[in-house]
Amino acid sequence: MISGFMRRRDLLVGSTALAAIAITSTPHAQETLIGDITLPLRREQLSSLLSEINRLLLGVATLRLNLILSRPASDMASVDFGTANGQFQERMAQVRDSRERILSELANLPDLLPALSEQLEQAVRQATTRHREAGVAGASALLRDMSENFWAFLLVLERTSANGGSAIANWLCSSFPFDILC
Repeated sequence: MISGFMRRRDLLVGSTALAAIAITSTPHAQETLIGDITLPLRREQLSSLLSEINRLLLGVATLRLNLILSRPASDMASVDFGTANGQFQERMAQVRDSRERILSELANLPDLLPALSEQLEQAVRQATTRHREAGVAGASALLRDMSENFWAFLLVLERTSANGGSAIANWLCSSFPFDILC
């Protein structure tokens, strides 16, 4: 039992380290580390994240992987990973396809972007808390990047979905591993 937990923890730490290398290998690695994640994002932050769409999606995929690895094995016994991954890939494609639309709308938004719907905003905060509990340093650039990318991902989904935040919250709360955030 303990060895299974240790292997999962080692995998979590190892995957986090690999993702940190991938995420911080861009010019943004020179930024100062922050202790607290500030939400909502500013317009220029979102513009920067969207201009590097593959980096944004990598940050969200890293967050998702870390949520999976931090869950107890008993949570995974009845998960249909094929369906869960398919739904996640559809959302990733939706964000990628909506990038230009959101970038064109940015000029009409205030500098400090409006918050997400309450449930989505809470999901981002809960993800940050769960990662800290799993051992990701609270002041790390990795945690900041994962949280900001997840927030931007949800904002794009919320703004481009027919039913807005409620449709995205329903998907999030019924989709493994994000259901743990609801």
